[in-house]
Amino acid sequence: MIITDEELMALLESPTEQESGFHTLTLYALDNRAYEAARAAGLPDHVSLWRARPDASWQWSGLFATGAIALYDPGEHDGTDYLAAMTQDHEGIYRLDQDWQAALALRQQQWLAWLADFELLLLEDHPFQGAQLEQQIQQLGLPCRWVQDGANCLRVLAEGKTRLLLCDLSLAEQDAISLLLANRQYQTLPVILLSAHEQTLIDGSRRLLHDAGFNVLAAIAKPLLGDELLRQLKGLYLGNQRLRRLKGLRRTVRTWQGQGVGTLSLKSNPPLQGEHWLPFTGCAPDWQTLKAWLDSLDRAPSALTLVIQRRDALLGDQAAFALVLQASLAGVKLALLLDNGEHLPFDLIERLPFQQLLLGQPLLQEWERAAPDSLLGRFMARVREIGIDIYLDDSVKLLDEESWRTRGAAGYW
Repeated sequence: MIITDEELMALLESPTEQESGFHTLTLYALDNRAYEAARAAGLPDHVSLWRARPDASWQWSGLFATGAIALYDPGEHDGTDYLAAMTQDHEGIYRLDQDWQAALALRQQQWLAWLADFELLLLEDHPFQGAQLEQQIQQLGLPCRWVQDGANCLRVLAEGKTRLLLCDLSLAEQDAISLLLANRQYQTLPVILLSAHEQTLIDGSRRLLHDAGFNVLAAIAKPLLGDELLRQLKGLYLGNQRLRRLKGLRRTVRTWQGQGVGTLSLKSNPPLQGEHWLPFTGCAPDWQTLKAWLDSLDRAPSALTLVIQRRDALLGDQAAFALVLQASLAGVKLALLLDNGEHLPFDLIERLPFQQLLLGQPLLQEWERAAPDSLLGRFMARVREIGIDIYLDDSVKLLDEESWRTRGAAGYW
């Protein structure tokens, strides 16, 4: 996705067609004429087409700077409150009468040039698998250096040219975990772990290295798929693109039918009506103070949902845990916001009566690809078993409703 902190307010509609596979670029058609023109033009396989609806709150500058362009017919937007902002000279936004296809070609060239300059180091001690992986990576357009042991790996890393380490977990002389933990100067280097072990062990290795401060992008069971590697690389290509969540903006939690079940916002910015989903971080230090605040708004406890994150560390803070328990006994509902799969709070969902789970954007693809026996697969199975309603981070409304319904998701936020 191309949505950054400044661009969350870009409220995109649901796609009108389902895309599959890996796509280098995304073309956002901002009206029906642009959408039909793009379809009729016959887009290359590396381009994904989405239908989008502009909004007055869009931050147009930089929105389509990398990995995407937008296409529109000016006549379709006459009289709108965003027309003046949209028609300024922003990068990546094209009228139908401009050469937008050349812009797509240029974006593709930029991606391929970036790949060609991206040196990947493969650490794999099995001769046949190493040669096969090296060839596979090079066929994707990536420079790849293959080494078969830790000593040669450290020698290449010391040259300072490596931008990604693709590392087999199980090595004959020294496992990858020991190698990395003994060389913490490479903590910032992006790492992808590969293994033929079961997913639970792979997930545990990723968590261990993550806790030790290493930049582990993914932990993948063999065989490595080219599309999966390209997805990880595209994340690096687009840069750090955190979604704006709990920074004062309101997010409406909705069912798939569009019915609002609550508004997620800070205490300083409560909704005028309906249920308020309040981040627990920065909440009142005790239940009586929080109740007094509710009384000042003429709100009953049942109109409040406390949204708890792992960083709130409830199980290690007696006062915070007591506040949540008292609030729950008084009728306040509880929701868990989870956007990081490194630490899955199995113990928390067993000890508190959560009714909703807000699943963050970074975890959606992980859940989609998670094996049933992986930590995330087992956590989500337990969530469904308990009866917790799952809402997906999709403020831009791009997810395919039917596929996520089958996974047990109740809606989006």
